[in-house]
Amino acid sequence: MKNKLLPVLEITVVLAIMLIVKSVADHFKITGAGSIAIWCAIFIATLFMKRRKATWRNLGLLLPKGKREWLTNIGLAFLTVVIVFLLMGLVLDPILSYFGLEKPTDVADRFQFFLGKPLLFIIYLVTVVWIGAALGEELLMRGFFLNRLTDVFGKNRMGWITAMIIHATIFGMLHIYQGVAGIITTTFIALIFGSIYLIAKKRLFPVILAHLIINTISLTAFFLTGGVVN
Repeated sequence: MKNKLLPVLEITVVLAIMLIVKSVADHFKITGAGSIAIWCAIFIATLFMKRRKATWRNLGLLLPKGKREWLTNIGLAFLTVVIVFLLMGLVLDPILSYFGLEKPTDVADRFQFFLGKPLLFIIYLVTVVWIGAALGEELLMRGFFLNRLTDVFGKNRMGWITAMIIHATIFGMLHIYQGVAGIITTTFIALIFGSIYLIAKKRLFPVILAHLIINTISLTAFFLTGGVVN
């Protein structure tokens, strides 16, 4: 029981730190509040891992080795991108629209500040979207939370399935500002990313790259259309 209480405590503390920092940063209207919160949580998670003599490398933060591994990882990343866009465009969006579930109209308001400002857009893309979201969220969600949850529920098939569902639910709920539609969409995306992470033998590179590509495409489309595409 004690062995299971420790990971639960770590998950709770890391999640609480992230939510508190996000709330404070939002209160002061700091740009990139989510990314700041994520990296504060990663810092705390790193301290917990250090006590257990665990490293991010152990959780899959390493570059592919050799041409074949690079091609495989990049292929998995692009496969993930295709799956996500197909799921959203052909399945989730139509179903959510049918039931009248749409993202709040003000969700994209936080991106208005860089419209018509290419340099500001690029800075935001690199710091907040690539480093904050793509790298940060994958380290925290797939790297830390998913693996730590298996320390609670077991590293067998049922344990991984349970951990996958819970970590995806957490990821979805963190996007509550996007409404019910956003929660459902991001929950399914987390399930896809988690599955690819396991298929890649617990390597984070494919999901980090996929996350980066998806967010870049979405945000660039928003920028180029002057905020028409969300």
